[in-house]
Amino acid sequence: MVSQVDQVVMRLREMIVEGKLNPGERLAEIPLSQELGVSRQPVRFAFKVLEGEGLLQQNETRGYRVRSFHQKEITDALEVRGALEGLAARLVAETGMSRSLRAELKTCLDQGDTIFKKGYMTEQDAQIYAGMNLRFHNAIIEACDNHAVVRALSLNDHLPFSSASAIAFNDIHKEQEYRRFFLAHSQHHVIFAALENRQSARAEAAMQEHANSGQHYAELFRNVDPQNDQFEVVHATTLTL
Repeated sequence: MVSQVDQVVMRLREMIVEGKLNPGERLAEIPLSQELGVSRQPVRFAFKVLEGEGLLQQNETRGYRVRSFHQKEITDALEVRGALEGLAARLVAETGMSRSLRAELKTCLDQGDTIFKKGYMTEQDAQIYAGMNLRFHNAIIEACDNHAVVRALSLNDHLPFSSASAIAFNDIHKEQEYRRFFLAHSQHHVIFAALENRQSARAEAAMQEHANSGQHYAELFRNVDPQNDQFEVVHATTLTL
């Protein structure tokens, strides 16, 4: 069951991705709650979540504004995430999966399979997928039993679109989104098979590719400088899986 806060978080994230909320724009609870058809409380909680993801920042006085960021910031964060999660997967493969970890990952895979069995995907499916995806990644990270990896990933998650939960869904291009999410979930199956067979090198490589694949979906939003006709990168978005 997807909570109202989760729904608002994904919708606001999508609005940032689509450029409906621009870098530097101040956000107000009342207008956004009216636009989204919810009370102020889930919007307030969503602001905190998106601040933690590095997409919003607090104003000096009060409230939040959309944070400006660049493509390289996202690319760097995804590379770090890929290296750290790859290490976590390798450590788990070397020691072998526990019964509880195997059961948790299998539950995640089954939940994802149910989504894609329909042959199409909705925004609500993407919200369910986001929760499942986070559980899948966190289960592996926690099972690696390396506190330095856990702490480093926790810090990295505060950078834009680097967290496993930072997922957006383009409702206009549903077929393309279905293929994108299906590919990511197929990678989950590859990772699980490598862990189950204790193939440490394969598990590490598969997890790195899974994290870094988000870079292929990056879309730059630029402003044109009328003086020199050059494009200035205002912010960049990527759809992390």
